[in-house]
Amino acid sequence: MNLTQYLTSPIDTKFRYFMDTRFSTNRTPSYWINWDNVLQNMASVEISLNTLNYLVGKDNIKGLAKTLFTKQPELLQAIPILLASREEDIDVLAFNQNGEMYSYDVDFSKPDLSKLDNYIKFMDESGLFNFLQNDLKMSLVDYVYGVQAGLDTNGRKNRSGTQNEIILERNLKDITFNDSNLKYKTQATGKWIKKNWDITVPEVLQKGKKGGRRYDGAVLNKAQRSVTIIETNFYGDGGSKLKAVAGEFSSLYETSLRDAHDVKFVWISDGPGWLKAKNPMREAFDVIPVIINLQMVKNGFLKEIVNMSNDKIHSLSAYYQF
Repeated sequence: MNLTQYLTSPIDTKFRYFMDTRFSTNRTPSYWINWDNVLQNMASVEISLNTLNYLVGKDNIKGLAKTLFTKQPELLQAIPILLASREEDIDVLAFNQNGEMYSYDVDFSKPDLSKLDNYIKFMDESGLFNFLQNDLKMSLVDYVYGVQAGLDTNGRKNRSGTQNEIILERNLKDITFNDSNLKYKTQATGKWIKKNWDITVPEVLQKGKKGGRRYDGAVLNKAQRSVTIIETNFYGDGGSKLKAVAGEFSSLYETSLRDAHDVKFVWISDGPGWLKAKNPMREAFDVIPVIINLQMVKNGFLKEIVNMSNDKIHSLSAYYQF
C-alpha cells in the first residue's frame, strides 16, 4: 500500500494496516549500553582508583585507609562508585550498641576530614573493606569498568524513550539530504519555527501557562512554504499512558493544527503496546488524518507527506470523506 492508497482508505482499513505493520521493537544496538558515558565516567576516577589499589588485599585495611585518606582526602570522592552508586552525599541510618537508631551523613563530593571516622565506619559496615581485603581479584580500574557498564544499563529506560527520536532524526536527515528545498529541525518549538522559517504554528496553551510545545521534529518545505510537525513514540507494553497520549495528540490536532493551512501534522507511533490499547488509537484515527508507523516511514510515507500539499492530504484523507 502506498501513501495515497492509505489516506484514501476507510478509517477501519487504515487502522488495521497500521496495526498489522507495526515493528516489534525500536531498540537499536546502541540502546543496550552507552560506551561513551562509561568511558567519560571512568576518566574522572581512574587516577584515584589506581591509588586506591594500594588497599586491595591489605590486612590492616581500615588503618591504612585512614592514613591514605588523611594524606589524600580527594580519594574519598571515588568511594561511591565502588559501591555502584551515583549518589555522593549519603544519609545513613545506623544503630548504636544499645540498638537505638540514629543517622549520620557522609558527603563524598566534599570530603570533610573532621568526619573521617564516619567515612571509615560507612565503608566498613557497607562491606567495602571486606570486599577489597578478601574478595576482589582484579584491579579497581577493571572492577569499576564493570560497575560503570552495569550502572549505564539503568539508563535504558530513558534511552527507550528517546530511541524513536533518534530514529526520526536519521530519517529526517535522509529525507532532506541533497534537497535544498527541505530543512529539518528536531525538538522544534513554534517560536523557533516562526523566528527561523516565518511560519506560524498555532498553539492553545492552558490558562496561566507560558511557553509552547516542543515537537519531536519539524520539516520546512520552502517551495510550499509549509512545515510538517512530527511527534513520535514507541510503546513496548500497554497501560493508561497510551490512552492519555492518544487523547493528547487528538486534542492537539483538533484545537491547534487542523485548520492551519501551512502546517501538516504527522504522528509516528509504533510498538506492541498498541495491541493492548486498540480503542484509544482507533479513536485517534477518527481525528488525526496522518498516523503512521515505522514501517510506513521505511516505505517512504513520511517523505511523500513532506512533499505533499496540506490541501491534498486533507482531500485524500478518509477523515474528510466519511
